[in-house]
Amino acid sequence: MNHTIAENEETSKPRVGPEGAELIEWMDARIGTVLRDIDGTEFARTVLDPAVDPRLLRAFMKEIYLEIHSYQPHAIEGAITAIARMPRSMPVRMIKAMLRHQAEEFDHGEMALRDYCKLGGDEEYARREHRVSPASYAVGAIWRAIAVLPDPFVYLGALYPFEGLTPIVSDRIKALMIARGYPAGAMEFVVFHSEEDPKHTELVRQLIRETVTRFPEAERSIKEGLERFLAVYPIPVWETAFRRARISLGHAADVRGRG
Repeated sequence: MNHTIAENEETSKPRVGPEGAELIEWMDARIGTVLRDIDGTEFARTVLDPAVDPRLLRAFMKEIYLEIHSYQPHAIEGAITAIARMPRSMPVRMIKAMLRHQAEEFDHGEMALRDYCKLGGDEEYARREHRVSPASYAVGAIWRAIAVLPDPFVYLGALYPFEGLTPIVSDRIKALMIARGYPAGAMEFVVFHSEEDPKHTELVRQLIRETVTRFPEAERSIKEGLERFLAVYPIPVWETAFRRARISLGHAADVRGRG
């Protein structure tokens, strides 16, 4: 369901100044840089190649889902805590929009786990035995820090890569998986995020634009949140998944650094 921040009884109307538009332009440029960086990685060149070994693509996606399942609960808890620490002068409709968004993301770790299992993963292993990789540990740590450090605006910056990158990459992967004849039942996460996340992206843009108009001091925090999160996501996480996928198929002799 597509929600906007104007969608409730709150009488305080959205206010958006030029500061917000300039910040979004800067953030989108950073996302574009990250996409180019991703395109230059070995894992992207390999898995996005139409000639990729289907077994490797399957193994890679399975490991991606396991990583998502590892860090996603920490992201949700950190985000909700940060929202609760927003200035009390922030309009209630904005808080509602942020919380509604997190509610819609709440079970996505379980969604990823379902696809992990449909691609051959073991649920008991994922829930009880798997040790979180260093990359996903860092992602979780970022969100735990967002929950406790006294700067809740950082949350909006860290959130933006989730909503700005995921639909683009999911759309690419979805097209490749469909071309490879993957069962629709094993594509729930990719299909959902390629179709629904563009709506979430626009919601987050609205929230950021109005936040920096109402609270100009938030711009620096939002930029810092974006940069801090990009230091640990997505490339380190996806490289970890790719390395494990290759190992699982016997494509890599060196197993050092296995997550």
